[in-house]
Amino acid sequence: MSLITKLVNPTPFDVEIPYEKGISIMIPADGEVDLSMQQLYDFLPGKPGSEETRKLLNFEGVFLSDSDLSYDFQALQTLKSCVRERMDRINTFVDRTKNSRLAGGAAVDEASMKEVKESSGYARMEENANKLVARIKILEKIVNADENKGTVRQNLDPERTCFAMNPPRQFPSKTALAMYLSENPETAAKHEALINPVEDDTPVHVPGPVGGRVASGFRSADSEGEFNG
Repeated sequence: MSLITKLVNPTPFDVEIPYEKGISIMIPADGEVDLSMQQLYDFLPGKPGSEETRKLLNFEGVFLSDSDLSYDFQALQTLKSCVRERMDRINTFVDRTKNSRLAGGAAVDEASMKEVKESSGYARMEENANKLVARIKILEKIVNADENKGTVRQNLDPERTCFAMNPPRQFPSKTALAMYLSENPETAAKHEALINPVEDDTPVHVPGPVGGRVASGFRSADSEGEFNG
């Protein structure tokens, strides 16, 4: 998981997320908004109160962008959670209303319940949930046909990537890679052997998933030079 400072809205509705007193974060339909580092921290999972935050984001149908996963995969999971949260809320309201009306001797037929849902705004919520179901069906076809199962294929820069690690690791800069190798001589020796292979016809094996990006002089089945992270 590599969450970044971006809140994404895959729904056809504008979304307003309450953040602090008097402050809301507006995410346009089919859009995104950049967050500050503090805002990202406040939305991160695994913190006290994060369960309530997760339910809020799921209900509104927005997600923190994960650079390791494709948009389609994240959108699909988020929209499924959104529909589930909304239908749970609708069903809870309907059940509670039915019980209350039965206790008071009022009608609970389909027509009366439809009127109650419309007057309370739940009919519109259900209509919006159905629109999301249509999007889910489209995304499911795309994601199910994705051989990477939502994992983003990343281009690796051979000048700052250590291919002796499994999976290959790309460092922030060539200097960062050099410093790491100087502190890890065993890994450095393997790395040196990989980037300067002996000149024979024996293919060099690079650890990691099939499709790993290799430095100049490597042999690879992936001519595009991409790594399935």
